Amino acid sequence: MKLGIAFALIAAVAAAPAQAQEQDQPRWILRAGVHPVQPKPHNHEQLQVGDGVAITFAATYMVSERWGIETLASLPVEHEIALRGSGTVANVRQVLPTLSLQYHFLDPNGRIRGYVGAGVNRTTFFDERTSGALQGSELQLADSWGAALQAGLDFDIGRRWFVNIDARWFDIDSAARLNDASLGTLEVDPYAAGLTIGRRLP
Repeated sequence: MKLGIAFALIAAVAAAPAQAQEQDQPRWILRAGVHPVQPKPHNHEQLQVGDGVAITFAATYMVSERWGIETLASLPVEHEIALRGSGTVANVRQVLPTLSLQYHFLDPNGRIRGYVGAGVNRTTFFDERTSGALQGSELQLADSWGAALQAGLDFDIGRRWFVNIDARWFDIDSAARLNDASLGTLEVDPYAAGLTIGRRLP
């Protein structure tokens, strides 16, 4: 699902009234699913980080009826790195744990619930492996701290189970080095539109 479509769908449903249902207000909201990760185009003068797929896990603790604190984690995400004019020259893996504050703006007990959030992520790159034109060279990508934004919708499929769609953006800027020589900054700044399944716990 393209990010623009996901945001449009979230906005459209958020504008419609949600049908309420009787259930206990949850303290924990758990989600697990898949997020394709799409770095922005032209993130470096010479290098280009390709798309990846993240298997994600998120836990939100509701501190009140409408405010929650979310922790997002994922299995390692692999990206190909291309050198302009020379094809793929490296593979790298990364994880991007993120801590966010969420505001739940629709009926917290409705069958459709919406939220927005903002926070901070720390992206760690590892297992850099060169190939092709850079075979035998050493590529290093530095860790990154940056902002994170999100918007999402939950759709009930049972008393406590639901499916979720969301759209996220991460500010990821990594200093790159090749054989200890600086290559400048990779401005990865990916978008991710995801589909997850979740459960609300008292």
